Amino acid sequence: MSSGMKKKGVTPLMITFLLVSFAVAISVVIMNLGQAEIESEAQCSIQVGLTFAKISSVDQICYDPLKKELTFTVENGLNIPVEGLIVNIIGTQKAETFEVHEAAMTRAGNYLGHTVYDVAVSGEIKQVKISPTVILTNKEEICREQALVVEEVPLC
Repeated sequence: MSSGMKKKGVTPLMITFLLVSFAVAISVVIMNLGQAEIESEAQCSIQVGLTFAKISSVDQICYDPLKKELTFTVENGLNIPVEGLIVNIIGTQKAETFEVHEAAMTRAGNYLGHTVYDVAVSGEIKQVKISPTVILTNKEEICREQALVVEEVPLC
């Protein structure tokens, strides 16, 4: 047999290695797709318990047209510290979002907030939504499904 006639084939060991590598690659892709789907459907797994503070049974939220600011007082529940708030204000002209990082609250803590909002620019307030942010599994999560929602904001 001449040297040009030798057959070079794939050994069983190489086939096994290729099959295992292919299976691992497919598994990694499927796991990443599954994790992305779970994260997009994720909700806060803990009940935060955020509420508006009440004085004489009245939620403490109002708009001051002279100062051009929304004022609110929120109270945290007993389950988990809140790291901050996301305040969404929907006006007749535009919607605005404010991240309030200084709104960190301990369990059963409260926060008095002031958010600048100009009715002349953004229009009359149609809705205010205040969402808590918390740390779950070493990652900051916005608990939108536990947001406080007000559709009629009284004047201060």
